[in-house]
Amino acid sequence: MKTNTVELAAHLARLAPSRPAHLIAEDADTFRKLAMRAKRNAENYCNGYVEQVAYDKRVNSIHRAVAGAVEPYADLSATIGGDPRGCCFYLKHSKLPGNTWGGAGSGFGVW
Repeated sequence: MKTNTVELAAHLARLAPSRPAHLIAEDADTFRKLAMRAKRNAENYCNGYVEQVAYDKRVNSIHRAVAGAVEPYADLSATIGGDPRGCCFYLKHSKLPGNTWGGAGSGFGVW
């Protein structure tokens, strides 16, 4: 099941109630795009389409983009995983529910 962008935006709005709604919607869309990049990168590496060096460069690029995207939200962090069989991108905050098999401890999975 893919994360609904509206659901993600609603959770982000609770984390930053003073942030304008149009920026929260853009942030939710940005997180979805970063999640898709992380998933595609992990799949390409797993299938042998890219080498380790290229994979690491892409992961670092995603990390830099994530650092800017989480900035408006206090205590929000993101985790990028490398196993393409499941979710590759998690947002973590004490107020975000867990929506994957890992439960609340693994964070809010974004697909």
